[in-house]
Amino acid sequence: MVDFARLMRKAYSLDRDFAINLAAGGKMKPRLLIIARNHTRKIINVGEVVGVGGELGFEVVINDTSSHTTVEENARMVNSIDVMLGVHGAGLTNEVFLPTNAVLIQIVPLGNLEEFAEYEFGMAANNMMLKYLQYSISEEESTLIDIYPRDHVVFRDPKSIHRQGWAAIDKIYLRQQSVKLNVERFKHVLTRALELLR
Repeated sequence: MVDFARLMRKAYSLDRDFAINLAAGGKMKPRLLIIARNHTRKIINVGEVVGVGGELGFEVVINDTSSHTTVEENARMVNSIDVMLGVHGAGLTNEVFLPTNAVLIQIVPLGNLEEFAEYEFGMAANNMMLKYLQYSISEEESTLIDIYPRDHVVFRDPKSIHRQGWAAIDKIYLRQQSVKLNVERFKHVLTRALELLR
């Protein structure tokens, strides 16, 4: 994966091989990219997340996954980033363009998806010499609380949904769900990302 990431940087003539090193000083702010989804698994309160990122000292960039940029334009933008975050989904494959030692933050939706999420994106991040953080949302951060009663099996026993097969998991936990991050809780993850850049 390290070699593949280098190949991608070379193929797209990307400038940055390494993320910012905050311990070295300098006046540049670390750049935080938020992968914004438009349908399911979107961050409903993205504005609040942008605000917290700014307060912590990030230059925040939002990447709309429906934008009509070329792969090359997208690769250049992602390569300029030091920390990339997004809810579990295909947009996180952009990690391949991140510079070495950058931080990937994967937000895991409700539904006992942690192991699956880490397998899909966390392992690749570690193998590309990226830093990896995983944030599992709480019930209160899931829009599923607007659809199902709190005593529903969706909350009480996600494994029973898993036993119904992939179609059930996909329908409930991936297609019906978006997130509203508790920014005070999530702030600690962004702070940890800054620490990993030192």
